[in-house]
Amino acid sequence: MRKTSRTGSFFIVLLFNIALNFRLTIPGWILLILHFIIPQYIKWWYCLVYFGAFLLYMLIWMLILWGIGAWARSAPPTPPIENKNPYSSTGYKPLMADNKNDEK
Repeated sequence: MRKTSRTGSFFIVLLFNIALNFRLTIPGWILLILHFIIPQYIKWWYCLVYFGAFLLYMLIWMLILWGIGAWARSAPPTPPIENKNPYSSTGYKPLMADNKNDEK
């Protein structure tokens, strides 16, 4: 995987992550629909609590992923290792071919 120094904006990535996980808001929409069907049992703020919990979940998840990425980028690079393979082509200089037909 190629390492780049470019990173996306945290809030743009958060909005993209919310859009990808929009299916998790289905229970909140069901609560809102049920509020209009039977308002005496289901209050409108139930769906707001659910949507707030969803946003809080997404924010915490993004912070965890951002922290893991920052931790992975902070690891020191591995030192170069000496090539001890005797069959490696490093330092190999091919010999000139003795071709007697070229000496005419």
